[in-house]
Amino acid sequence: MQIVNVDIKNFRALKNVSVPIEKFSVLIGENDVGKTSFLIALETFFGVKKLSSSKDWYKDETDVDISIVITFKSFGDCDLIQPFLRDDGSVVINKLFKFNQNATWQAELSDNTVLTVPSNVQSKWFSSDNFHFIPVRRDLNIQFSMNKAAMLGKLLRARMKIAIEEQGSRTQLEEVIAVLRESLTEPRLDIEAFLREQLNNESFKVGFDELTIDPTEGVKFSISLSDDRASNINIEDRGAGTQSNLIIALFRLIAKTNVLGTFIFAMEEPENSLHPKAQRQLLSVIQEISENTQVIVTTHSPVFIDRSKYESNVLLSRTIQGNTVSRSFRADELSSVRDDLGIRASDALLKGGGNCALLVEGNTEEESFPTFLEMQGLSEFRLGIALINIGGSDNTKTSLIVDLLNSYDIPCVIVLDNDAQGTKSELEHRMAAGGLANIREIFVLSKGTIEDYFPPSIALEVFNSEFQPDPPLTDSDFDPNWSGDARISGYSALLWNRAKMGSKERIKQVLGAKGARLMQKNGDSLDPEIIAIIDKVNDVVEKSG
Repeated sequence: MQIVNVDIKNFRALKNVSVPIEKFSVLIGENDVGKTSFLIALETFFGVKKLSSSKDWYKDETDVDISIVITFKSFGDCDLIQPFLRDDGSVVINKLFKFNQNATWQAELSDNTVLTVPSNVQSKWFSSDNFHFIPVRRDLNIQFSMNKAAMLGKLLRARMKIAIEEQGSRTQLEEVIAVLRESLTEPRLDIEAFLREQLNNESFKVGFDELTIDPTEGVKFSISLSDDRASNINIEDRGAGTQSNLIIALFRLIAKTNVLGTFIFAMEEPENSLHPKAQRQLLSVIQEISENTQVIVTTHSPVFIDRSKYESNVLLSRTIQGNTVSRSFRADELSSVRDDLGIRASDALLKGGGNCALLVEGNTEEESFPTFLEMQGLSEFRLGIALINIGGSDNTKTSLIVDLLNSYDIPCVIVLDNDAQGTKSELEHRMAAGGLANIREIFVLSKGTIEDYFPPSIALEVFNSEFQPDPPLTDSDFDPNWSGDARISGYSALLWNRAKMGSKERIKQVLGAKGARLMQKNGDSLDPEIIAIIDKVNDVVEKSG
């Protein structure tokens, strides 16, 4: 099951808004535009029977019905849902609230007729068992409990159900308790391993304390955290950063186990209290989860704007009349949105660890080098490095960035295009005069630009898949003499003629992200020059530690 669109009327800050939703959706916008109201509306749809507070109504107008209409798809083969399918295979459910009355459920069919949704369909597909919302004010003691509304509780109950079913007809209470205890051990150890990696602390331990399994009271426990500085500290008493890392670990556990089945996640500002590097790690985890489970987040962080798939992002804004409107994201809005959200240059600049900064010229490098590192058995997170897009090879700008890094004692490696020999010479002149002491090496790509290091077959497959040119591109469309800017210009001209997509920056982003992943999937080898850059970064990191 997957949400494809949500229409909300008269709920909290939302008078009338329609929001398209993808498998992984990122809702962005200024404060007080209705992002939280949107997520609470989803929670209300799945888990609330009656609304009795005027605060839930837009401008307290309780004489007007609240309507939450959600369009779903991908139910699979389910007899219960068949009567409500529209001609296009979707299901449209309208949940209507009158003040202080039980909500009514209606399915809207293609011919505009309306059917009442029976309770067994509601409980099977549209209950709190199918949806989980984590607000920005996270109560970790609730989220990490066996509470029915707790994320960990839902996961562990699913695992325990599987464990019990695998035992067949065994009915001895002692045996059931033993099975339940064993089913809890692996998740605890997984969470512990994830936290050790994320916090770079091998002494970290997770305890499921005071574990009791009772046939009438159910399963109860509390979670404590220990390391080489403190023992058995309740999660509520740990810092906000540690608590957020615990959420990341739980998300990673869900991605690993994939036992929840039909489930939708919603999370408010997942980046809260996280360093930008940890934000990128969380984004990667959430994207992994979204391969099997729909995920919806709200954010103020540009890290969560997945630039390789702009349609995943929805911009919420408020009109001068006070109504919230949504717009599907467009590539040319990225810079203005960052400005509107108040993201400073330094927030995007110092986005990683201090062991080494890898400075690159553009989007292709920024998108591809994390995967290139993985192809060499490395990770930007484990290395503790910052990957910084300096936006070209301007000598003055590059020098300022290097100076900024130097003020934090961060060594750096610089990768420039072949046409930036002059910038390299100017930087080396400053180094010879005693400046820019934190530069460890400057690489100039001999082939031209980073795009020249992607095999043509990779570019061909990526472009045909992502942009769907008509007719599709073939090997003969690529000039074997292309290099550097001529290559990107050639790609741009082809895609503009056949797909009306000629944005060079968009092409670079897609080639960097999708192309690198495809190379990794195919088991392709990196060019020796790229390997040399990665080896140098690794060497700098090792020497810094």
